[in-house]
Amino acid sequence: MKLDKRIKSKSDILSCFDTDKLTCCKKAITNHIGKKGYFANEISSFCDINICKYGTLGSVLGDQQESFYMSETEESFSFFIPDCELLPRKPKENQYRPYTLNEFKDKFHIGQPISFRKTGEVGNERYLILNGYSNCKLFDEITTDIYIGRGAYTLDELFNKYEWQASDTEDFQPFGVEE
Repeated sequence: MKLDKRIKSKSDILSCFDTDKLTCCKKAITNHIGKKGYFANEISSFCDINICKYGTLGSVLGDQQESFYMSETEESFSFFIPDCELLPRKPKENQYRPYTLNEFKDKFHIGQPISFRKTGEVGNERYLILNGYSNCKLFDEITTDIYIGRGAYTLDELFNKYEWQASDTEDFQPFGVEE
């Protein structure tokens, strides 16, 4: 299984299924109570840490199937990795802003298929056709809608909530341009 780039080793992920680790490391685990980290019920969620829930470890519930209690949501999870076990985030080198309509039209053409997904939602990619766009003036403000498949999206919505994949790469990128 491929892990998120920030996770050094699979062994850094605490699991309620590893009872030996929970028992012998109970003291170390209790040192993490009150600290921030990432929670999940599926180990596969750690392939992209952005899909895990982020919060504070409230307690360790013993030998239960969902042992790691997150304070903010009052939920219990099977897996937990504390922030201190993660590699530091690389600083963002590039700053982006949403496309203007003309920039979007230069990049994407009507009838072109677009591979896109909600930001960070690995495995939920969509491959749909760009059907067109429309400008609507409402209360002296112009709104632009982009039609992809059956959906209509504003340029800001595409930038803030979605990312797209160029056909010549495996990487997803924001619906925007570098500043």
